[in-house]
Amino acid sequence: MQFDRALVFFNPASTHTGAALRRIGELKDILGEHNVTTVETSPEGRTANASLLEKQGGILGESTLLCIAAGDGTTNQVIEALLTSPKLNSAVRKTPILPLWGGNANDLAHMLNGAAYRTHIKDILKHGRVVPIHPLQCKMSSKGKPAETRVAACYASFGATAIAAHRLNRPTHRQSRLQALPGGRILQEIITVVSAFMEAPAFSVKEAGDIKVVYEISFYNGSRMAKVERLPARLTDEMFYLNALKDKPILFLLPIPRFIEFTHKRIAQKFLRTNASFTTQEESWAQFDGEPVHIPPNTEIQMQLSPRPFYALSTTLNSDNKK
Repeated sequence: MQFDRALVFFNPASTHTGAALRRIGELKDILGEHNVTTVETSPEGRTANASLLEKQGGILGESTLLCIAAGDGTTNQVIEALLTSPKLNSAVRKTPILPLWGGNANDLAHMLNGAAYRTHIKDILKHGRVVPIHPLQCKMSSKGKPAETRVAACYASFGATAIAAHRLNRPTHRQSRLQALPGGRILQEIITVVSAFMEAPAFSVKEAGDIKVVYEISFYNGSRMAKVERLPARLTDEMFYLNALKDKPILFLLPIPRFIEFTHKRIAQKFLRTNASFTTQEESWAQFDGEPVHIPPNTEIQMQLSPRPFYALSTTLNSDNKK
């Protein structure tokens, strides 16, 4: 691939910043230091980072590689801004993105180009192809509030995993003393996720006129969620997987048995969808690529694949090879 320049969004507070900085160095060695612009993300979140992207609109386009040296949450913010900001035109929206494994799970980076430890930037630039990917698009409407639309490149969920994502993003988790100990970060993650799943309440949704009680409703756009490859799927497929759990897992804090079923492609077909809708009856939590959102009661949820794709540089996906 031939790119004139690279724009890197860098989150200095993200996990594995040292490795991310080394990859930025690789980019500078290949493209030339003066052709690589690094922008630090804002701790103020989604709106502030969208504004940062909009300010760079003049250099974005198909000849610029937009890299994200941060985790899936920041990558989600960049993709959403790229697709939805009214200040960016159609040419800018075709800017190819490349996540640089700068966070914790790095699910999108793995699905696009494999594991970080065996991947080099020069190989991605040499062998990668730009592929269109239609992310999940979720429209949320509640009485008295303007409708809100969110996108998720990899996955979205309502219920237990969203509560876990919310707790993983709290300062009490991120600032835990365990984080400073060898192996402490992973141990703290396990403690936080286990407690979230144990305490997650069931919630009611109305679907096609029927009331259902569930612990989790999950949507998957690719094969990987939370560091685990689970589905026989590709990001370039034109359908998504829907999974609803009516019973709280007891022996398994994550619904592993159901995902083992998913590994059998014939069984997995029954979970494929092109759209889904339901209305929450109580307040709940949602997460989009790990970014938690509080959902008020009586919120109508409409899920589909976005008609507008984002473009990504990938060595593992081929737009002509769809499952």
